Amino acid sequence: MGRMIYRGGQGGMGTIPGGPLGKARYALSNGHADEAERIVRKRLERSPDDTSARVLLAQALLQQGQAAEAAVEARRAIREQSTNVDANLVLSAAMLQRASLRGVPAEAEQAARRAVQLAPKQAKTHVQLAEVLAAKRDLAGARAEADEAVRLEPRLAAAHLMRALILLSDKDPEGAIQAADTALRYDRTMAQAEFIKANALLESRRYDESLAALDSAERSNPLLLTGANAHSLRGRIYYKQRQFKKAYTQFLQTQLLNSRLRPLAPVLAGVNMVLVGQFGQNAQFAWVFLLLAVLFVILFGISFIPVVGPWIVAALVLALIAVTSFGAVRQARGRILPAAVSQKITVVVAGVMAFAAVTAIAAVIISALGTNVFHAHELRTPLTFVLAGAAGLAGSALGVYLLQRYAPAGRRG
Repeated sequence: MGRMIYRGGQGGMGTIPGGPLGKARYALSNGHADEAERIVRKRLERSPDDTSARVLLAQALLQQGQAAEAAVEARRAIREQSTNVDANLVLSAAMLQRASLRGVPAEAEQAARRAVQLAPKQAKTHVQLAEVLAAKRDLAGARAEADEAVRLEPRLAAAHLMRALILLSDKDPEGAIQAADTALRYDRTMAQAEFIKANALLESRRYDESLAALDSAERSNPLLLTGANAHSLRGRIYYKQRQFKKAYTQFLQTQLLNSRLRPLAPVLAGVNMVLVGQFGQNAQFAWVFLLLAVLFVILFGISFIPVVGPWIVAALVLALIAVTSFGAVRQARGRILPAAVSQKITVVVAGVMAFAAVTAIAAVIISALGTNVFHAHELRTPLTFVLAGAAGLAGSALGVYLLQRYAPAGRRG
């Protein structure tokens, strides 16, 4: 469904003062982040130590999707004024936007908790922490923070919006609908609440109402519904209504947004329509199962090639194991090899040595276990090749990971 777009501590601005910073805040509150950025950059040219302007610049950058730049400005503001609540909120939101398959960066939660510690009675700090915890799938913790935000400021639409998002993630669509309606009661322009409500209504099988909520969200904020999530949601609704032609059109639009796979868009759109239409949020698991099934069929077919077929299959399996093993290293560390060239050489050498040693040990063990059952030539098969090679690759990946994690600080730089 996509992550909420948090505005980095703008909630509850109250009366906006005059002057350049007042104009910048007004521009931000009306969605003109580029104008706010122009104003505060001019201000910072004259007063580079103005922390308030620095925080506003970070907020403007965040609204424009420049998460990395927003984080840089927020960190600088925190160095200048460590107790600045909004700077911590912007930093948390910026790091959350940079979350990936590796998970939510620790800095996102640290900054959110720091904001709560500095301002425990401000609802917006609890909203931000709730969003971070929800992204980490700590739904119980996220719900507690969202409930606290509602208790502190019952009329804060963002708090009810966050509750709706959490309840939907926690498989409580009816609760999510109620929370979204409450958010809309306090802010009729909150298109994100309509979008979450549309998802919840779909989960409740109220398809016509879901489509109406999605249409309402589009009227409130057309830009919200130009991405893949919106097309996919509309396609799911049409699929459930058995309007398959309309559903396919929406999934095709979704696929066309991925420029790398445009040539395959018509086929992938059809497959996505069926998988997402049938499995909804669990479609990714269906995709994995389908790809594994296709891979198995391909490998099974290759195995029938005389003489070399089984060895080709073994090589392909080892290639997949290598990608998986070192992909896990990338996910855990952010990269497979360190940045410095000298350190890269050390890690590569260590990885090769670990591969050779573990593969040899595995081969010896397989040979020792198998000699009582098989003849020596029968052990030289693609299966033993895969088993020994898989052990070596796993050992190599583990060695690369451990060397980078536990190497002395001086060696890591």
